[in-house]
Amino acid sequence: MRSLGWHCEAQIEYTRPNRKGRETWFELDLFATSYDGGDTELSFLIECKYHDLSKFWVFLPHEPSRWHFDDRFLNCAPLQTLKKPREQTFLSLAPTSANPLVVSEDGTKQDNAAYTAIQQVVNGYVPWGLDYMFGYLMDADNFGDPNRPPVLALIPMIVTNAKLYRLRTTVTDLDVIRSATAPAEIADELEWTWCFHNPSRALFGQNMEAIAAHKAREANNLSRLHGVEARMLSFAERPNWMAIVNISLLAKVITILREAFSELDTRLPYELPLPKSRKRTTARRKHAV
Repeated sequence: MRSLGWHCEAQIEYTRPNRKGRETWFELDLFATSYDGGDTELSFLIECKYHDLSKFWVFLPHEPSRWHFDDRFLNCAPLQTLKKPREQTFLSLAPTSANPLVVSEDGTKQDNAAYTAIQQVVNGYVPWGLDYMFGYLMDADNFGDPNRPPVLALIPMIVTNAKLYRLRTTVTDLDVIRSATAPAEIADELEWTWCFHNPSRALFGQNMEAIAAHKAREANNLSRLHGVEARMLSFAERPNWMAIVNISLLAKVITILREAFSELDTRLPYELPLPKSRKRTTARRKHAV
């Protein structure tokens, strides 16, 4: 990542409740951001998983029916800066999948390290995002201008050395799957995939509690700019998409994502128009005067 010009911070820490409900420190492997000088910086929150090469990851195909637009892939914060957040530019960059399993070459199911990695990312995404995007970036002492916070587009990513496969949509017979002697007989090998994640009710509740606590701590900063609190609340149901990448193709995938992002229309947060209701209120006041 550094050789490609990215600023990297390894082993980033965040806090969240553990299984017993106690606030606990956790880690994710890497935060990388571009610092390209634009109004919105493309960034990645990354978890890594190593496997011996006798194991591979198999995903089910996924047909997107919700959250399949750029806003849910890029997750801009603390403000939305995409001019066309409902475009589907990023959806088309890779095959879409869901529900991975880990299988060995002899056909036996293994401990699901793919699922574990996903859970690590989704449990850390909102707590870390609150501290960094809705905290650090909003702090005027860090950036000088309280009305012009930097904005990140933050993509969650899992990098693994395991081979990645997606079951073919034409394979629906369990007997065909059982009789396969190699993954290539029933699945397509992928360089990378967009994996869909629909937060559970437990994760949604955990995120809402974290957002409420952060709002109470940072009330002054968050209320300073219109739209920040609403944007933060939308993160309770995120992340919805994460990039799952084989490490041998990481440089290629990063380039693909960076080039696609550079083609998007974005605007500075302070150029965003006031909501119509506020404009109408102003007009009524002028008329009254």
